[in-house]
Amino acid sequence: MRWWSGACVAFGLTAFLVASPIPASDVARGSRTSLTHAESNYLLACGGCHGLTGASNPDAVPQLKGLVGYYLRTPEGRAYLPRLPNIAFAALSDREVADVLNYIVFDLGGASARADAKPYDAAEVAHWRAQPLTEVALSAYRRRLVATLIDRYGAPPELRAYDEAPIASPSQR
Repeated sequence: MRWWSGACVAFGLTAFLVASPIPASDVARGSRTSLTHAESNYLLACGGCHGLTGASNPDAVPQLKGLVGYYLRTPEGRAYLPRLPNIAFAALSDREVADVLNYIVFDLGGASARADAKPYDAAEVAHWRAQPLTEVALSAYRRRLVATLIDRYGAPPELRAYDEAPIASPSQR
């Protein structure tokens, strides 16, 4: 079964490189010919579900593109991202997780992150990863946080799309 995981990762990486998210104009100018370490780690740890550019099916997983930066507008939202189980338990160092989170928030999140938002560092990530969100109903926790971001901090209603997606019955899966 382990070889299957490796094969899936290799296939995903090959597909990603063939359909490279590096803009053709950057490659043509020679300014961008490879992925950063953070982009590579995002691809391997997150891109399968959240999409290569953070644009995913909001019925299945939360959309990151243009939205994820809103979480940094509150201390609770800032803490939420590194405490998510898939992030907290990722097989990456705290520095690597900080780099991936900064890529997600500031690159994929675009204008949703305020200009004065502080990037994550390894120490902060280590602190929050030690307190993963495993003892709460994650969906209810996220809904409450998203409601606060929309009601008090001007986040767009699209941030709520994942929470309002219909849950498929077992016969529809």
